[in-house]
Parts: sequence; structure tokens; C-alpha cells
Amino acid sequence: MDLRSLGIAVAHLHPSYVKTRMVNSGGLISPQEAALGIAARIEALTLDNNGGLWHSNGESLPW
Repeated sequence: MDLRSLGIAVAHLHPSYVKTRMVNSGGLISPQEAALGIAARIEALTLDNNGGLWHSNGESLPW
């Protein structure tokens, strides 16, 4: 909310459970899928929907 007057939208983004070495490739989605989802959330971010927590699939998460 502090940056709203400057026209800057801010959100927290959760990439999901990603198949990486850190989780022995046991994740649910590939790094590419996670990156595409995060990019889509950034594209959709506006001053009207900023300040939330969003999953990479577009789901709004409780904060």
C-alpha cells in the first residue's frame, strides 16, 4: 500500500512445488511451468489486485 501512490504494484508469488534437485525432483510441476505461471501472475498484477499472495497457477492464497 505504501507504493500505491507511486503506481507500483507489489505481490507475493508462490511458484508451487517445483521439480528441482532440492526436492529430489519430487515436485508437481517443472521449473518451466513454474516460471510461465509466475510470469503470467506478474503480467496480471495491477494496482487493483496488488498486495496479495498468489500461486503460480493464478489461485489467490490466504495471507
